[in-house]
Amino acid sequence: MRVVLVDDEPLARRRLEILLNRRTGVDVVGQCGDGATALQVIAEEKPDAVFLDIKMPAMDGIETAAALAKAEAPAVVFVTAYDEHGAKAFESAAVDYLLKPVDERRLDEALLRVREKLDSRSAEDRVAQLEAIVSELKGDAGGKADFWIKDRGRVIRVEQDEIEWVEAERDYVRLHVRERSWLVRETMHRMEAKLDDGLFARVHRSAIVNRRRVRMAKTTRSGARILTLTSGAEVRVGRSYETVAQSLIGGEQTA
Repeated sequence: MRVVLVDDEPLARRRLEILLNRRTGVDVVGQCGDGATALQVIAEEKPDAVFLDIKMPAMDGIETAAALAKAEAPAVVFVTAYDEHGAKAFESAAVDYLLKPVDERRLDEALLRVREKLDSRSAEDRVAQLEAIVSELKGDAGGKADFWIKDRGRVIRVEQDEIEWVEAERDYVRLHVRERSWLVRETMHRMEAKLDDGLFARVHRSAIVNRRRVRMAKTTRSGARILTLTSGAEVRVGRSYETVAQSLIGGEQTA
């Protein structure tokens, strides 16, 4: 099992590294002290599991886990100083956790659970579970998390209400944010599930728009419906999404 350790406390990382090095079949392939660096190390090393501290400055463990929520996400074991009551939230949601200071017996149990998950569950299943945990930990039962975008060695937070529209591009989606856009390896179906449906609407099999950024709707002479967004971008409406488009704006013009 290839493992990465993420904790802003060097002594905590060192203790966990020593404990893991005593275990057969476990190889610590990387460690770091913050979430942004962790994403880079994980992308490079592609570990089977990540031991992830929750309380870290800047990008905490929850936000880091959210940024890992994609097809190649490793299994995640949260490391926390929470008491038993708080830790039950992780346990009930089927993600493993370790309380600081780490107990060797619990570490062995966590490793066993990770191995079982790696053996019996697909990457897609692990992603779905991780996203559910992130939502629970954020106390965000109805809302949706923001996005963390990798960009030239940096990790940038993109808040959902900043996104003007989302466009499908083969195996990716493109997030249009003001004058910038980013490609994210995601399907439209999964992206639609991650977006707040009170803020976004699917208007085409290849397009999702921010309801607040729609400024005008028009129908061309050929009968095509076009939405004009705040930036001036024009998004075509699919025929099966006409009712949704009509609800976004009152009235229409003929081109």
